[in-house]
Amino acid sequence: MSTTTFEIKRILIPYDFSETAKLSLEHAVFMAKLLKADIYLLHILESVSFTSAFGAAFGSVDKKLETESNQKLEEIAHEIYSNSGVTIKCFTEVGRIYKKIVEVAKRESIDIIIMGTHGASGYTKFRAGTNTSKVVEEAVCPVISVQKVSHRVGFKKIVIPIDNTPQSRQKVSYALEIARAYNSHVYVVGLINFSNEENKRKFHIKVDQVEEWLAQHEVTSEKKFVEGDNLAKMTMQVAEELDADLIVIMTEQEPSITGLFLGTYATQVVNHSKIPVMAVHPQASDLSTATLGY
Repeated sequence: MSTTTFEIKRILIPYDFSETAKLSLEHAVFMAKLLKADIYLLHILESVSFTSAFGAAFGSVDKKLETESNQKLEEIAHEIYSNSGVTIKCFTEVGRIYKKIVEVAKRESIDIIIMGTHGASGYTKFRAGTNTSKVVEEAVCPVISVQKVSHRVGFKKIVIPIDNTPQSRQKVSYALEIARAYNSHVYVVGLINFSNEENKRKFHIKVDQVEEWLAQHEVTSEKKFVEGDNLAKMTMQVAEELDADLIVIMTEQEPSITGLFLGTYATQVVNHSKIPVMAVHPQASDLSTATLGY
């Protein structure tokens, strides 16, 4: 049984100079020091659209703003390098925020994105309405989202919520690598939203196998089962009860009129969790079978 080839050497931080962006950068510096990784610091200026006399649409942005942004980012990078020795590459780009983040992540072969989220309310909590949710939905690499209320840096307690879908266990390999780097204790949380007793028995066996597999890879863990109807609320509640530092979830997709959007479970957890969330895309093949031997 082999783990997925998940190695963090390039960390992207979308930086808007907000409190959550600064917290995301603190997480990134901590991670970069542990893993000897580089940080890519990105500020995005949203362009102002206008139409020329020829009818073509253009985007414009004040070059002075670009210069000022680069200067501020370089100052931050210099200070962090002086204090920690972590190398930071700075970018100021123009475009739509979430699209530019996804574009830069792909262009620079980013391994993980860490970004702040300001949450969502009303209708947006049922769909991918925030920039963070859209990045989680479209980025090919894992994304860690951080709310401004989560001030603790470092992941000593990690929650892995497991549901009864085959893809749910794909996240375990990713959580393993984070746990190894941070010397974390992992809580394997079985989410039960079904009543069939035979299915429950089989599900308990699957969760036991996750715990055993983590032990084989020298990661300390314990399991817990919770029952209810709303998997997202169950996940966030148990993570808060355990005083966790990170929740690792899958970004399940659901069909929409315009294609795919982030599923309700992932959207709610990303937008509303007070605890940082690491979201991982399901793979085309069932890695949980290959990795965990199910």
